[in-house]
Amino acid sequence: MAGAHPNRSWPDFFERGFDVPVTPLRSPGFVYRGQRRVNLPATLWQLVSRMGSYRASLRRMDAVLQETQPDLLVNFLEPLVGWHHRRGGIGVPVLAVGHQYMLPHPQYPRLSTKRPAQWGLRRFVSATGKASLRYALSFYDATPVDDRTVVGPPLLRDDLLQMDGRANHGHVLVYLLNAGYLPELMAWQLRFGASALHVFCERPGAPEEESLGNGVRVHRLHAAKFLRMMSTARAVVCSAGFESLSEAAWLGKPALAVPVEGHIEQMLNALDLERAGLGRASDRFDLSRLDDLNVGVAHDRFQCWVRQSDDRLDQAFSRVLAAANAGMMTSRA
Repeated sequence: MAGAHPNRSWPDFFERGFDVPVTPLRSPGFVYRGQRRVNLPATLWQLVSRMGSYRASLRRMDAVLQETQPDLLVNFLEPLVGWHHRRGGIGVPVLAVGHQYMLPHPQYPRLSTKRPAQWGLRRFVSATGKASLRYALSFYDATPVDDRTVVGPPLLRDDLLQMDGRANHGHVLVYLLNAGYLPELMAWQLRFGASALHVFCERPGAPEEESLGNGVRVHRLHAAKFLRMMSTARAVVCSAGFESLSEAAWLGKPALAVPVEGHIEQMLNALDLERAGLGRASDRFDLSRLDDLNVGVAHDRFQCWVRQSDDRLDQAFSRVLAAANAGMMTSRA
């Protein structure tokens, strides 16, 4: 099952990664203003106005769980699972996975401003994490804050883990969550750009690949092509999504993280990346900030951390299943 939002499409590798049909469930998501900034009032209105469809998703989820009777439910920050669990669920143990579960950790960055937004994010994350165990993905190892949380490395695709990022073909790879940032990027490239920019973003109706001049080439979203071009890039520029930043870090590419306007989670991701020594946070597309950035030591440390992923995840699975089995034995006694 996967949460589906009308403003976003799944990456092409998503459904190919499963040997069973994927059940889409209508789920809440952000609404953006001008394909740039998070529109909080519109997001909240969409949440309220579509509550009927979300209830239908919960009924569909319940039917799938009743039919399949899984031993474990893995939740990648899907709010529907948290709501289902709050309503009583069907007794299936849940492992909640997401970097957002690092929010309460004392090592995780905080902003002295935007306190209401951070409070709201923590409440949302807490609602999704109504689970047997939370698996907090992180750029670095850290001691868990409580006995219901474990900390683990980013979950990266096998095809990425097999790539060697030492090649440098001189271009900068750019990923934009929203195409509304293209004009700003083009303006910077016109004035200061020296390297070719290969930009990946979602533009409905646009050609698969298009030259916009001044060394800027825009590509339709394509997971395999994106990773290939990242592996040979000089550096990476992206809106500060945890997965994209982790991919750049694995390949040893300096990253400039430009959070989507109004997206508090991405602001914190960018600061966390900078603290880890893997890139720089910026509120604008100033690619000159990449020029003197060396991530060599931090990259080696990050790769060692990621190589622990399988063991850490296996331990988390074993722990949540053992706790569930112990609960069953206690209830029977």
